[in-house]
Amino acid sequence: MNKCAALAAALALSSCSAEQPGGARADDQLRSLDAKLGQAIDAKDASAVAAFYADDAILMPTAEPVVRGKTAIAEEWKHILAIPAFQNESKLGGVVVASGGDLAYTYGSYRSRLMGEDGKLVMEPGKWLTIWKKQPDGGWRIAVDTYNTDIPPPDHK
Repeated sequence: MNKCAALAAALALSSCSAEQPGGARADDQLRSLDAKLGQAIDAKDASAVAAFYADDAILMPTAEPVVRGKTAIAEEWKHILAIPAFQNESKLGGVVVASGGDLAYTYGSYRSRLMGEDGKLVMEPGKWLTIWKKQPDGGWRIAVDTYNTDIPPPDHK
């Protein structure tokens, strides 16, 4: 193998393990953010949950109108987290980062326990998809978030 071919092979191999644009691997950052978001939900801290969203984010909850903006999203999370007996288990299914390194999505499944309006405990399985956008400061914030249940949505107004 000549020197040029060896150099080309070395460069090709090094690009396979190169970091994403902006420093630390975006995949690792997003996995960490997803775990921290889950902790904020477990703590029932709507303000901490809302901090993960961009100011102009969109939340698309099950069987409800679209919620626009961080302030409205915080209010929606206050409502969700105040549902009697609410507990949530979320499992990250994957992280996909766009080749440009400025957009990504995470997806997974959840299982929520909550008290229905009829006073009966409901286990609600479902799935979620979150689109993240890299911010000018290099951090990631949620741009669009949606989830939906695998069963008819329980009443929990």
